[in-house]
Amino acid sequence: MPFMTELKNFTFVLIALGFWLLWKERKAGLIFLLFLGLTLTITDQFSSKILKEIIGRVRPCHVLENVHMLTDCNTSYSFPSSHAVNIFAAAWFLAQPLGRAAPVFFGIAGIVAYSRVYIGIHYPFDVLGGAAIGLLIAWPLRRLKDEAVARFHLRPPPSAKNRSRKEEGRHSRKNGNPGL
Repeated sequence: MPFMTELKNFTFVLIALGFWLLWKERKAGLIFLLFLGLTLTITDQFSSKILKEIIGRVRPCHVLENVHMLTDCNTSYSFPSSHAVNIFAAAWFLAQPLGRAAPVFFGIAGIVAYSRVYIGIHYPFDVLGGAAIGLLIAWPLRRLKDEAVARFHLRPPPSAKNRSRKEEGRHSRKNGNPGL
């Protein structure tokens, strides 16, 4: 479990995923990565600098006896889990362009969140609340990203794609092709 809680263990995968998105989506991929970075900056700062200070919940490793620690007990406050906030925000963003992998992203997010409880530095509600906060922040920011992509005409809207396919089918049927 300590492996899942360390971001540095996923650095290569995240960099490769970023390059792949840039290669596949070009300008839309760049906007995606910029909004993902903005989202993670907002979620991280909001959870670790604002919410933790306002709520001030002490970590279980400082309060409870016999907590099975697998890492050092952090000195910052416990609620919300910034790991959970950030990983669920990232999963929400990554689920859009890589829809088939969405269960994998949310599965990894769940494992990372659980690992924070397992290693003894968060209560279960810290990670559940963190997951909800991450999703609530990422949702409108992903919509803003979609607006930016549409505004700069980086992809045709889905209705235009469907319309052009229907027109192709009609034109091909007029020429004797059944349009299969």
